[in-house]
Amino acid sequence: MDMYKIMIAAFSGTNIMTGFSFLLSLSYKELFKEPVMLNYILHGIGVELKGKWKKAEAWIAHYVIGLFFVIIYEALWQYTNIKFGWLSGIVFGAASGAFGILCWHFIYRLPDHKPKAPMKEYYLPLILAHIVFASVVVVAFKIFAYDPLGKIGEQF
Repeated sequence: MDMYKIMIAAFSGTNIMTGFSFLLSLSYKELFKEPVMLNYILHGIGVELKGKWKKAEAWIAHYVIGLFFVIIYEALWQYTNIKFGWLSGIVFGAASGAFGILCWHFIYRLPDHKPKAPMKEYYLPLILAHIVFASVVVVAFKIFAYDPLGKIGEQF
């Protein structure tokens, strides 16, 4: 496990995913911004940072979650028979989006912390954004010639 490359892939994927979601938000005039939505989650479970960190808490959470997902992807590629590449990246992204939807169902069950967002309309963009995220992770790994299975040097 090359933590430096994993962190770069996570940072890149999270940035591109967030940009994609912000563009969708602008295009559809709906709230599809993960950091804003993460604020609802953090406040719903009682996590509120103080001072200068308050404005950054959802962004920090978003990048940490991105890193967590990339570590899981890398472990799945390394320790299972799942082949590294575009198809598995897309599947991982869709699964990550589905996990996000499950989290939203949990958040909606919390009393008095319902986000003012079109939740059912948010599901498809959430899955698409995670597919974008996982695809960028695959690209980053390929750029770095980093394959969890040690086989990609000549594939890109």
